[in-house]
Amino acid sequence: MRRVRIDLAYDGAAYVGWQMQPNGLSIQQVVEEALVTLLKSPERIVLNCAGRTDAGVHALRHPCVADIPGRIEDAALMRGLNTLLPDDIAVIAVATVAPDWNPRHDATRKSYRYLIHNSVVPDPFLHNRVWRIPHPLNEAAMREGGAFLVGQFDFTSFRAARCATKSSQRRILRLDVWRQGETVVIETTGTGYLKHMVRNIVGVLVEVGLGKRPPEWVGQVLAARDRQQAARCAPPQGLYMVGVDYDGPRYDEMDDE
Repeated sequence: MRRVRIDLAYDGAAYVGWQMQPNGLSIQQVVEEALVTLLKSPERIVLNCAGRTDAGVHALRHPCVADIPGRIEDAALMRGLNTLLPDDIAVIAVATVAPDWNPRHDATRKSYRYLIHNSVVPDPFLHNRVWRIPHPLNEAAMREGGAFLVGQFDFTSFRAARCATKSSQRRILRLDVWRQGETVVIETTGTGYLKHMVRNIVGVLVEVGLGKRPPEWVGQVLAARDRQQAARCAPPQGLYMVGVDYDGPRYDEMDDE
């Protein structure tokens, strides 16, 4: 047996999320079944990841790890899996790692990106890949509001109701907002995230962008430590896991978005 890191990219629209569940098809189930088929394993090959993604959420690079039997080379494993996987899931890298390497616990930073199609006209080619908002957004005001969230704070106002994590303390290292034509991009890097934290941040920033709230309201929501003081949770289809870093200082905050 040897441990391999498998980096995935996927369109999450057709899946119930990363984690295997009884109510639908998951990314984990599809990739694990491909591993079993390729390696002719009589037993399940468990794939662990850097962080679970929700139904409809996408990934540009999602690091995972599996202990696999046999002597198949990394390049052959990557080719074989991509032959078996559906078109909306791809293996973009495979590498043998140390037996104790863990994609979640060894992580130091995670980055997420959220895409908003800010147009009165729907784009059918962006279906299930963005949140379309037809009313004008002021991305400069959103950027000003997002600055209140950079640092280490209690993010209770931005956690999901069913979030089971004991501590709401999290550290955001960077939060940027910019426009590319009709697309407003929100990107954040942090040492860890609470469940739905990024999507709840986006929901608050959209209120600012629409002119319903001033930028300083974001800081007031943060200080309130009350989810009821925030805005709606942004829909999942605009969210992308960008990647996970493994260098730099480590923090015990790498919970799932």
